[in-house]
Amino acid sequence: MDSNGLKFWSQNWSALSGLEYESQSHVLRLANQRSAPVWPASESVAVAFLDSAPGSIDQFGTRAYLSTLGTVMGTGVASDSVPLFKPAPGETITDITIGYDGLLYLALAGGVGIIDLLGRSDIVKAAFPKELPFSAWRLAASPSEGVWALDATNNKLARLNGSPLFVQPHPEYSPNTVRPCEENPDPPRLLLEPKAVWPADERAVAIAASPDGRLALLTWTKFDSARLRILSSAGVFGDPVTLSGSLRPYSLTWISTSLIAVMLPKLGEAIVYSPDASGDATLPSGDVYPLKDHDGGPFLHGVNVPPNYPTSGGVALLVKLSLPAYARKGSAVGALLMDSGSPSTVWHRLYLEAMIPDHCGVKIHLAAVNDEDAVPSQWFPHVFGKYFSPDGQTPRGAWVPGNSEVPFHPGILACPRDPDRSGLFTVLIQRKGLKTRSLRGRYLKLRIELIGDGRSTPEVAAVRAYSSRFSYAEHYLPELYRETLFAPDADVAANQTTPADFLERFLDNFEGILTPLEDRIADSHLITESETTPQEALEWLGSWIGVTFDSAYTSAQRRLLLRSAPQLFKQRGTLAGLSFALDIATGGAVTRGQIVLLEDYRLRRTIATIIGADLADQQDPLLAGLETSGNSFVGDTLFLGDQLRAEVRALFQNAFSTSPATRAQERAALDAFYDLFADRLTVLVHQQVAPQDLKLIRRIVNLETPAHVLARVVTVSNAFLAGAASLVGVDTYLVPKPPRQPARVDVSYLGQHYVEGLAALDPRLGDSSLPSAPPIANLAVPPLDQPGQSFTLDGSASTATTGKAIVKYIWTQLD
Repeated sequence: MDSNGLKFWSQNWSALSGLEYESQSHVLRLANQRSAPVWPASESVAVAFLDSAPGSIDQFGTRAYLSTLGTVMGTGVASDSVPLFKPAPGETITDITIGYDGLLYLALAGGVGIIDLLGRSDIVKAAFPKELPFSAWRLAASPSEGVWALDATNNKLARLNGSPLFVQPHPEYSPNTVRPCEENPDPPRLLLEPKAVWPADERAVAIAASPDGRLALLTWTKFDSARLRILSSAGVFGDPVTLSGSLRPYSLTWISTSLIAVMLPKLGEAIVYSPDASGDATLPSGDVYPLKDHDGGPFLHGVNVPPNYPTSGGVALLVKLSLPAYARKGSAVGALLMDSGSPSTVWHRLYLEAMIPDHCGVKIHLAAVNDEDAVPSQWFPHVFGKYFSPDGQTPRGAWVPGNSEVPFHPGILACPRDPDRSGLFTVLIQRKGLKTRSLRGRYLKLRIELIGDGRSTPEVAAVRAYSSRFSYAEHYLPELYRETLFAPDADVAANQTTPADFLERFLDNFEGILTPLEDRIADSHLITESETTPQEALEWLGSWIGVTFDSAYTSAQRRLLLRSAPQLFKQRGTLAGLSFALDIATGGAVTRGQIVLLEDYRLRRTIATIIGADLADQQDPLLAGLETSGNSFVGDTLFLGDQLRAEVRALFQNAFSTSPATRAQERAALDAFYDLFADRLTVLVHQQVAPQDLKLIRRIVNLETPAHVLARVVTVSNAFLAGAASLVGVDTYLVPKPPRQPARVDVSYLGQHYVEGLAALDPRLGDSSLPSAPPIANLAVPPLDQPGQSFTLDGSASTATTGKAIVKYIWTQLD
């Protein structure tokens, strides 16, 4: 509500046509799409493309593909290939994909074959029993576990869970050793998805999983374009989305978490769609993804984005041309009903937060009705942007210097302000072409239209409408200046308005400047609030209460410090105050456990808490037996505080010497032991904290620690070290199980990291000792004129594989 008592209504959008809502920047803009031509493709030609088994590519760029002989080959390290797997006679492979777990999966003879690329297990095959008809034809790697398997013949979907048993070196088990009945607790197994069904008259041709785990199914219909379905978390396919223009796509992949791409027969580009588009059909993206030198094969399966496709010379990344193609026009309808509550409401002013490039425009159509279900008989346009030429009749928005008309609000639009191009725009709500221009009615209905040139688009972040009008003429001028013409006479079409109407609109020009000024004065107290004060005023506001900011503080941290100043000053000089100050400086690292404050007196331990050590002693008063010993607790147990000094002296009274001089030295040594850890603080900073924050932490510790306390900042590499006197929750914190880390020379210790091979599709990448393709012998024999004539054999024309050289020739005489 402004200083004149006017309320505003903000608007959302529905029934988008040619528009899209960009979720990252939260703006409405023209859709990046194009009109969908129908890319023709006969079913027989498309089916021939389906017969090609997709290959796979790993994170190292090496590939696996199916040779013409049906053998899985690996390549990428050199120009030649090495065999990875040869199926048994009568078995065929229809798909190859590498999983997120580094295993190679094959659609093998109706089941799923699993190859461990590190050689830790033999090939394992998972399949359904013969009585359950299922033939795995296409696979898609799942980020969570295993792969999805598609049976296009029986219209079924299954998921492979589990993994092979990795064999590691171990001694022979004795006959008395208890072993599980099944060595592998999680063997590979296919699980049918009974709810994942699709119409029997649609042919499933491809599946693909997104990086965030969403599975997409591509199907053909008899006469319409192909359809796409997304599998829900409940295991049910959602409503189909028709891929406009794509009749017979034969390959599918995800190019991001929100976009998919398909291949069409003999088309030199991949067609990209949004599977989350509203409505039954989605238009192709306006971006162009060329398939340069494409050999016609399907997309390569992999776990990386962007995807790859096969070319005549190897593989290539699927990337778009830097040439946007936006719709030239789009429209949407206001989804929210703006209800003023009174039929006599005069809708006053419209504010728009938008970025409007040159050659683009925004047109907002308004209509007021008194029945929320009524269909407006007439809409009144209001335009913004240089696209529209002034015509003297249509209300035209003006750029306003400021982030928002709401006092001290930063605005919703994220981009920088630029006069007449981006920022805040305003226009007086009017009825173009009528005798009086005031728009009256209880409900305001709104339509928006965005116009572009195909290369750029306007972006609308917010639309706000104010009512009911505060009339300067009615409040400050005599009655003779007020409007006397009302409906239906006021609704007559006319090029000229009444004098009173002109005066009203003329005075509203001044009101549009004065009201924001009055609002800022009325709400000037917001300048003293940490959340609403302008960024440039933060230093000034902090000076009121003696708060100074470190140069490394962000604007959000400075606002948080100002808001927390009362509590911080109340706790200053205490451990809680230091913890709070470090939380502010590091975004909650103390709360998360990445920074631990340890008072050194806790290190006065009579015995360390060592995980796995049996130190209980029935006769020792400090350990107190097996059941309640200090060693049976992991945590804040056997340390000596100042309050225990007298008790410890009494406990060890007989241990002191009987000599007065020696006894005094022993007591002094005990006091020195206590003093060694008194008034000292250790700040443990775990490696998750960024190096640039470590300097800030040191400055905060020096600033917030009392003068009599000696503080030190220590970096640690592990969250918990068993056997190293760890106090759980005091000088350590618990985290999820860390992933296996590769061993590094001069960094790793024995038992800390792992020496592992590379799960590469070309095994020569991980083991240079593996043989490459053999050299090709080429023997030159001179012509012989007569029997018994001497001759010389020349093998210099023999060739070695790329990167290799022949250094020795071996001759063998064959009988």
